[in-house]
Amino acid sequence: MIIPRNILEPVIKWSGSKRLVAPELCRYISNQKRYIEPFIGGGSMLPFRQIPKAVASDIIPELVRLWNQIKTNPEQVADEYKNRWDRLQSDGHGVFYEVRDSFNKTKNEFDFLFLTRTCVNGLIRYNNNGEFNNSMHKNRPGINPKSFKEIILKWSYFIKDVEFRECDYRETLADANKNDFVFLDPPYGGTKDRYTKTEFVLEQFYCELERLNSVGAKWILTFDGVAGSREYDYQLPKEIFLHKTEIKTGNSPFTKIMKTTVDAVYESVYFNFKPTAELRTDVNQYVSQELVFV
Repeated sequence: MIIPRNILEPVIKWSGSKRLVAPELCRYISNQKRYIEPFIGGGSMLPFRQIPKAVASDIIPELVRLWNQIKTNPEQVADEYKNRWDRLQSDGHGVFYEVRDSFNKTKNEFDFLFLTRTCVNGLIRYNNNGEFNNSMHKNRPGINPKSFKEIILKWSYFIKDVEFRECDYRETLADANKNDFVFLDPPYGGTKDRYTKTEFVLEQFYCELERLNSVGAKWILTFDGVAGSREYDYQLPKEIFLHKTEIKTGNSPFTKIMKTTVDAVYESVYFNFKPTAELRTDVNQYVSQELVFV
């Protein structure tokens, strides 16, 4: 099966997505036996990973449940979205807030998908009580169910060999070894309350990177970066990595939603090995790539 890169649309929208640069980053994944991604988010790397056997995880229960549904029940996922979307078109904006209220009580994964596809700029945002609190994007009706079903079915195919887990990143990586390749796209240091009450602690993360080095696992990490005038500078200790570069990963959804500026986002990319070539930084070079699956 050959699918041009420029028609593989995201199935789950996620802030900080690596969708534009996933084909480029995956060029540096070596021929290991297993691919591990412990901060799955929107899963942009999964279709390009080049290693069939994979483990992907996150600590957000509804997100992991949704990934498993896309993997095993894609037709139901499409139908659940269509049912909510059809109600939105016939009954109006109140349906969005009914679904949001329902989600905040039940954390239903199908409600979650609908909200991410119809909220302002697709920005997933929770308040201090753990409730989804973004509003409906009034100028957009959400993706058409017919088109979305095609996207869901494609993604279901690409992730059929992925094991999805709901757990902390350290639990996911506990059995990593020299046969594994790990892609790490964690929250910025000190992040908490955006999705869960769990704080991402840098010191613990650095210790885990050192442990991965000690067992011989290879890894790529996208981490600190710059968005316009805002800098997220969390330099890794130099003894942990062997190579560092940067890549443009898109534009900030936060300045877009505030209608201030459109800030380009550049993130640092760290390797615990020496890549054979430098990363390209022009995202326009990536869209012509193809996915080849048999």
